[in-house]
Amino acid sequence: MTAQTTIKIYNQGRALVQEERQKKFSQEGKQKLIISTIPRAAESSSINIFSDHFEVISKEYLHHPISIASLLNANTGKEIELVKYGEDGSISFSTKGELISNVGAPVFEIDGKIVVNPPYSYRFPDIPDGITDYPYLSCVIDNSKKQTNYNLVYITKGIDWHAEYNLYLTSDNSSEIEGWYSIRNDNEITYEDAEISLVSGSVNFESSVSSPNFTKRRAASMASSADSHFIQPETSESEEYVLFNIPGKIDLTAKSQIRHKFVTKNKLPYNTVYHISHSLSRYRRNTPAQTTDIPVFVRYELMAKNIGNFQVPGGTFNVYEKENGNLTYIGVGTSGIVQGDDKIKLETGKTHDILCTFTIQGYKVSKDSGKADLEAVFENRKDEIVTIEWIEQFSDGRWDIKNSNLKFEQLDAYRARFKVEVPANSKKEIHFTAQIDKE
Repeated sequence: MTAQTTIKIYNQGRALVQEERQKKFSQEGKQKLIISTIPRAAESSSINIFSDHFEVISKEYLHHPISIASLLNANTGKEIELVKYGEDGSISFSTKGELISNVGAPVFEIDGKIVVNPPYSYRFPDIPDGITDYPYLSCVIDNSKKQTNYNLVYITKGIDWHAEYNLYLTSDNSSEIEGWYSIRNDNEITYEDAEISLVSGSVNFESSVSSPNFTKRRAASMASSADSHFIQPETSESEEYVLFNIPGKIDLTAKSQIRHKFVTKNKLPYNTVYHISHSLSRYRRNTPAQTTDIPVFVRYELMAKNIGNFQVPGGTFNVYEKENGNLTYIGVGTSGIVQGDDKIKLETGKTHDILCTFTIQGYKVSKDSGKADLEAVFENRKDEIVTIEWIEQFSDGRWDIKNSNLKFEQLDAYRARFKVEVPANSKKEIHFTAQIDKE
C-alpha cells in the first residue's frame, strides 16, 4: 500500500520517485519482502529502500516478463497440457506431457516417449509467482515491527517535463503571454495524489569520474495567486538547480500528458529586432565584383522581470499576432532559464518585407595587405520605419573599417555593429572600405 508519493521530474527525461509504502507482517524478525509495481524504465542500480522499522539485509532485482519461455521455464519438471485448436478456435486435441527441459527447445516426455518441440500450443493453469510484466525486488529484511512503513526510491526514465508559452503580439510594443508546464508520463504505471517538483538544469545521470556539472540557481515554488486561479511561482532559496514545486497533488496517469497554466500576463512590453550577420571571410582572395542577397532575421525580446518576480523556466515560445481576436502564427523560438534583467530572445525566422543586398568590389588580399569595398542596400517594404542591426565579422582582427557613411560600434577586434535606420517604403545604401595591414 502506498501512503504518499513524491516525484522530482527533470527536464532530461528522468524522474526521481520516492514512494512511502506500508506493509503489515505476520511476525517480526528475519523474513522475505517482495516489493512490486516498479516501472520497467527504472534504473535498477538506483533502487533503494529506507525504513526505521526494518533493516535490509539483501535485495535482488528481478524482471521475468510474461512470455511462453518464462512460463515454460517456471514449469520445468511439471506436467503441462498440450493442445491443438480447430479453425473455430475450440480445442480439437489435448494431451499432457512432463516438461523435462527448456534449454534451446522444449523437451517433453509424452506417453513414455521423448518429444522435442512438439507442434502444440500450451495451456497453463495459472501464472506462477515471480512472473510479471513489471520488475520487482526480492528482499531479505529483519523487522522490529509487524506494521511498518518504508520508502522506496528510484530513478526512472519515461517521465519528462518542459515549459510551453504562447506569446500574443497585440500591438507594435505590447503583448500577452501565458505559460504552461507540460508533464509527460510514458510509463505504464499511474502515480496517484503525487507531490510533483519540476527540476530544470543540466544534471549528469551517466556514470562519470568527474563531478556533475551543475549551475547554481535559485528555486521557485509555484503557488496560487490571490488574484488569479493560475499557478504563480514564488521564489525561495535552493542550490545547484532550479526547482519548481507544484502546489497540491496530481494524478500522473500512465501513458499520459498533462498541462497546467502557471503564469499569464497582459500588456507585456517587447521589442522587435531585425538583424543580419555578414562576414568578409566568406569570400575568396581576389574575388571579382559579387552581389549577394542577405536574409534579414526577426527576433522578439522580452525582459524576464516583466513576466514576474521569479525565475522563468526555459522552454518553447509559440508567437502569434493577435488582432481583434484573430490569430496569425508567425513562428516559434526557445529560451533558457531567465530572471530579473535577463532578456528572453526569440528567433522566429526571416522577414520577407525587409530586403538586403551586399555587393563586394575590389576584394584583394595579399600576404602583406588587403582591401575590400562593400556596398549594402536595405529595402524596407513596410509602412513604418525600421532599424536593422548589422554585425560585420572579420576572420582577422587587423581589419579596419575606413570611409564608412554610417557610424558603427567596434564590438571587439573581429566584429563591428551597424544600426541601419530605413524609412517606410524606401531604400538606404551603406558603403565602407575595409583594409588590413599584416606587417
